[in-house]
Amino acid sequence: MSKSSKSFDCVQSMREARDRISSEIAGLSYDEKVDYFRNHRFSDPGLQRLADRAKAKAAEVAAATKSSRIA
Repeated sequence: MSKSSKSFDCVQSMREARDRISSEIAGLSYDEKVDYFRNHRFSDPGLQRLADRAKAKAAEVAAATKSSRIA
């Protein structure tokens, strides 16, 4: 079995993204971090899609919770 060279290292990419985000949010309070992730526009289209889906799901859960309180 021979090793092939990789043109993209997923683990390294994830570590770089995690380190970059960690440095951006260092020193923020919990509420500031929540606000950062709710309102941040990601340059990576895949990350932005995930963030949009999470925001839509959170809105859906909030609406369902609100309607169950009314009933």
